[in-house]
Amino acid sequence: MDQYREAHLYVAAIRLLSHRQPGAPSISDIGALLDVSQESALAVCRRLAKQDIVKLIDDPFTIRVTIEDHLAIEDLPREEKQNDALSQELEKFMAKKQEMSKKVESIQAEMAKKRQDLFSDMEQKLKKQLADMKKG
Repeated sequence: MDQYREAHLYVAAIRLLSHRQPGAPSISDIGALLDVSQESALAVCRRLAKQDIVKLIDDPFTIRVTIEDHLAIEDLPREEKQNDALSQELEKFMAKKQEMSKKVESIQAEMAKKRQDLFSDMEQKLKKQLADMKKG
């Protein structure tokens, strides 16, 4: 997950927990909600605090988190690459489908040309036979 999406996820978790309970949520609450370890949640929240997106409040027993500037998330880099296997497989499938469509079109064009040639040959033979019948 890129920094942009991760920041949005953590800010949304902080908002949700602030709505559910009075006061700022703790790191353990955020970790439990997002199903990540407390250490991982703390590391991400510290990184977000360095970027002035959230503010860490140290209690004697816990660290609580509040949102400081949620608009600063928009300055974070976004990952534009599609690294998931599903999108890559879909792109491969679409390329193969397009290639197959081109083959089908070329075969149809070739068949139409052969049909046209056959009809013109038959027409010429018929005209020749009609001409021979008129002569004879």
